[in-house]
Amino acid sequence: MVSDEVEHALWAFTLPELVGVAALLALVANSVFGGGGFLASTSRPLRLALLAFLTVELLIPIAIYLDMRRLADPPDRVWLHAAAMPILNLLGAIAYLDRRNRRLRE
Repeated sequence: MVSDEVEHALWAFTLPELVGVAALLALVANSVFGGGGFLASTSRPLRLALLAFLTVELLIPIAIYLDMRRLADPPDRVWLHAAAMPILNLLGAIAYLDRRNRRLRE
């Protein structure tokens, strides 16, 4: 468990990461479904793959946050930050699930 000061500092990084991924997701979704100019020269299958990737990038930290709220007392937001980092969030999710399973066995 980390101190409250560290958790507050992590939110300064976590929230912009999530907002950035959500904004990019909105741009790509508009490009795929609304015909926007963003990535217009890119093939539709590639834009759909990017859309799926960005959706997973947002769903992993959301799922971990909801799981932490349900199980942890109090939640350790370091795991949320690790899961929110783009590209690395799959590793953060695996590490969180491993830690969670060990805590549940105790």
